[in-house]
Amino acid sequence: MGFTDFLGDILDPGDLFGTHQDSRIERANAAAQRAYDKAEEMKSANKTLNRDYWGKINNTYGDEAGKVGDRLSALENLDVYNPGEFDYTGSVNDFYSKAADQRIKDATDKMREYGDLWSSDFADAMLAKQTAMASEEWDKAYDRYNQDRSRALQEWSTNANIQNQYYQNQYNKNKDLLGVSQNAQDNLMNAYGTYTQNNMNLNNTTAQNYANLVQQQAANENSRKGILGRVFG
Repeated sequence: MGFTDFLGDILDPGDLFGTHQDSRIERANAAAQRAYDKAEEMKSANKTLNRDYWGKINNTYGDEAGKVGDRLSALENLDVYNPGEFDYTGSVNDFYSKAADQRIKDATDKMREYGDLWSSDFADAMLAKQTAMASEEWDKAYDRYNQDRSRALQEWSTNANIQNQYYQNQYNKNKDLLGVSQNAQDNLMNAYGTYTQNNMNLNNTTAQNYANLVQQQAANENSRKGILGRVFG
């Protein structure tokens, strides 16, 4: 660059009055503003996408996640099934033949009534027979008692198993439903964290873009020079 060019630059009438410099600064400021506006346009579009994302997540998981309290309450308030102890109120006497007992009693009374007419051996034999009959009737009654008690125990056990299975089914159902709601709640909270973080990033980007714009425009304004600035700057 020669001295003549230097003088020409210094003595440029446009620069002398700042018109060329002002034009360059205005163009630079406009370009910075356009860049900022474009960034704001993109931020707005991204915020719309972020809202749509959150809306879809909330529509998918929101209702189910809101049922966690009810699901937990249903599980906690489910009555634990307790079958209690088997209770059988019957006895052997309930199955003892009253007719057989009466026959033995009648025979015994006859023996007592005519006891003097029979020899002691015959009386002993008859007593032994009556005793054997009584014992046989008692054994039969005891067998019937055991059979009936076994039947009652089987019925009680079957009913207890059915009731216990029903309780287990209800417990498993409520537990599974609680798991579904808790999983939905976890998904919702994770998505909300992502949604919030995205908004924070967008806000931070906006703040940074605005700071960059202000700094650029300030730097452009500081570059304004008149002829003395160009000579001595």
